[in-house]
Amino acid sequence: MALHIGFLAVPALLVLGLVGVAAYAIRYDLGDGLRAGFAALLVGASVAMVLRGVLRAGHPPRRGVVVDGESQPQLWRRLRKVAETAEAARPDELRVTCEPALRWRERTRLLGLLRRESHLELGLPLLAGLTVTELSALLAGEIGRADGGGPDALANRIRTAVIAAERDMIGGPTKWLFSGYATLFRRITAPLARGRIMRGDAVAVRMAGKRTTMAALRKQVGLELGWEDYSAEYLSMATRVERTPEVLPGFRAFLEHQERKHGLAERAKESIAAEEPADAALPTVAQRLDVLRRATHEPEETDDRPALALIREPRREIPAIEDRLLVDDLGARASWPELARLAGQHDVAVKAGALSSAVEQSGVSVEPTIVGVLTAIHRGEGADLINPALNPGLAPELVDDAVVDTMTDLLGAAVVDALIRAERAQHELDWGGPSTVRLADGRALDPDQLVRPAVVDPRLVPGLHRYLVHLGVPLDHAQPAAEEPEPRLSGLVSPVRFAEESYDLLVTDRGMLLLPDRTRWMYRLLAGALTPVRRSEHERLEQLATTPVNRLRELEGAQWVDSRDVATADLREEGADWKLTLDLYLDEYSVSEVAPRAAEPDESDVPEDEELTRIRIRSLPDSGTRGTPYSGLGELMGARMKTPEKNHQFE
Repeated sequence: MALHIGFLAVPALLVLGLVGVAAYAIRYDLGDGLRAGFAALLVGASVAMVLRGVLRAGHPPRRGVVVDGESQPQLWRRLRKVAETAEAARPDELRVTCEPALRWRERTRLLGLLRRESHLELGLPLLAGLTVTELSALLAGEIGRADGGGPDALANRIRTAVIAAERDMIGGPTKWLFSGYATLFRRITAPLARGRIMRGDAVAVRMAGKRTTMAALRKQVGLELGWEDYSAEYLSMATRVERTPEVLPGFRAFLEHQERKHGLAERAKESIAAEEPADAALPTVAQRLDVLRRATHEPEETDDRPALALIREPRREIPAIEDRLLVDDLGARASWPELARLAGQHDVAVKAGALSSAVEQSGVSVEPTIVGVLTAIHRGEGADLINPALNPGLAPELVDDAVVDTMTDLLGAAVVDALIRAERAQHELDWGGPSTVRLADGRALDPDQLVRPAVVDPRLVPGLHRYLVHLGVPLDHAQPAAEEPEPRLSGLVSPVRFAEESYDLLVTDRGMLLLPDRTRWMYRLLAGALTPVRRSEHERLEQLATTPVNRLRELEGAQWVDSRDVATADLREEGADWKLTLDLYLDEYSVSEVAPRAAEPDESDVPEDEELTRIRIRSLPDSGTRGTPYSGLGELMGARMKTPEKNHQFE
């Protein structure tokens, strides 16, 4: 605390000292006094600008839906009881979010020295997967470590504010100076922060007992893993078909499926055992469980009701909260069976279109129908036909397996699409895995098992042909060739150096987009100190991240490097920065859009292959990231990427 007060006070004392020197000097020499006064004014303005930028950074955004005590009295009674047990103040607000986590957040003054207001974020998925007592344990742990009074609670609040402020800043002298202080403060307070987490666990044991606290920690890990799977496999259905799902009831059904329940429990154990300590201030779940095993307290009674029992009128209130949490209006509400049917129909149609597109691009002389594809496979041309649909970054040793897997996937989807169009099949919801294809007579159809043998051994194609006729598959079925898919953004790096100019680098799943960074260097320096400038820069990057990539490609000066034109990629670290070298095929067949001046060869280092063109992209000291651009770049380049053995950018 003394360190932090000194950090704020020393600049102020420096300015006051300069003012005193100026006042003293002006009594003896007006010129010297004025020069000293001007120096004091200049230093004072600089200090004020830097401190203003630091003190206004890091305020957490208000997320989620506010739930007050009048609308949900039982939930607030439980929260007050937990706060009393933790000997802490209850939060000013309770906000329900869509993440499987609990977070105590505070808005402060003077980087945590003075508290303004606090709110607790409660993840809706936790209500679906925990009992009332288990939720109480997690609440007690979070409130107990975040609040509770005393100088250690104040120091921990300062630590949180300092870390948040550093994370929020954009490059410039302000961030460079403040990052040194933030690093020092983190290291000094790491043991304190670790102790606060252990204090929270101790409060949880007093509230719910040892066994329940340990079970709640394990369950939270399982719920985080389950929510990832549920979002990827089921909530994504709603986005694809533009329907609003029943989020929480669906997650409960997902968790209650026996195979899912067993699988998530096993994965949670493995995740806890494999967790590495990322920070000296953050003990792993396994370390916390080891400490909890030595506890002895067990409560006389536990409340094993689902945590949803704390919600008044859940059938009405939960959908209302979910509607308010949705950022975009997805459309009319739909039941999960209907969502599975619509999403399955949509997915196979998209894959059938991708198969038609591959046929057209391959140059193989067959129609893009099911019978045409079977003919190509029977003639031994399956690999040539499916090649346009393969990832150009595949390692050579993986190509053969990828040919079989991709052909099986797309051809199987085309068969199912044909059956659906003929009203002979539809998709059926399965909480244990992918939706089942159910034929009109009630039998389940596995398209992979149906198609794969013939893809592997073309001699089996006639047998597959006869069976498809028996199923009633219209073999002349084909979807129109799919259009070039919209690139999906992995992340961005801003700024980078390309062709001796500053650019924003956007990494997508189909290539890289470089946009001229028209931000002036002085503006970027001020972004570290002035809140409006920093907010404006954040908004600019957010707009880039949310604008469709194809629309950004139309901007003046945009440079597009398509993944299909990349021969090799080489990433090298240069101290804290990195350099990416790309060798490209830029001929009449390329789809990249790189200005000639950006692709001029370097006389000292040119590609061995004269048909290739070399370009370079470098990071800058001020480079910042949004999303996961480095992992996205690794996935985009695949086996074409060369990196040193120890490359922290891609770990």
